[in-house]
Amino acid sequence: MNSLEKLYAEIDQRGHRALATHQETVDPYLTAASDDRRGLALILHLPAHVSRNISFALQPLRAVEPDLYCYPAADMHITVMDVIGAHPDLHLSPDQLDRYRQVIGTTVAVCPAIDWHLAGLMLSPGAVMVKGYYSPALQDLRARLRTNLAQAGLALHERYQTRSGHVTVARFAHPLRDPLAIIRLIDEERTLACGDFTTHTVDLVIHDWYNHRVQPVATFALAE
Repeated sequence: MNSLEKLYAEIDQRGHRALATHQETVDPYLTAASDDRRGLALILHLPAHVSRNISFALQPLRAVEPDLYCYPAADMHITVMDVIGAHPDLHLSPDQLDRYRQVIGTTVAVCPAIDWHLAGLMLSPGAVMVKGYYSPALQDLRARLRTNLAQAGLALHERYQTRSGHVTVARFAHPLRDPLAIIRLIDEERTLACGDFTTHTVDLVIHDWYNHRVQPVATFALAE
């Protein structure tokens, strides 16, 4: 088992244990009157055929849990890097934002396109995810970003070095009515094929936790 498969297996095991004992993590912000958390992130969007396949796969889950928060297709994304994790009262001056734009743009420009294979649903204690498998170009881009941002004296607020390429597709807005049914459905879709694609551009955005309220900053093309 490679390191990415091991990571996904560990996440899925934690999710299964939590739901099996009805200790799922409920996201209070999904039902809150307001949410002012914002962060700066480099993300990529999913092509229509992939988001469509994922939305179709979520239908049985929604039938069991009508209150499940499922990401709209337009909000589904893969995080290349959380540059500044979402938190209340984010403020970046125009100069700071421009420096991030310049360093990230020059870094992306020398990194090749990224190949993706999305397949299989997994659980975390608070979410349903799709497993993403990627070409070495993604980790090369992440490593270059860490080096170049540090050399430019720009903060990078990674809690840990990101290795995942998952897509979060649903969250628990309320305690689950039937967590064991969710587990069964996830297990049935453990190897579900969601699609293959190649990423040629990435987006720098200021967004909320769910990528629903998005302020575009820049779009960068990867090297061909």
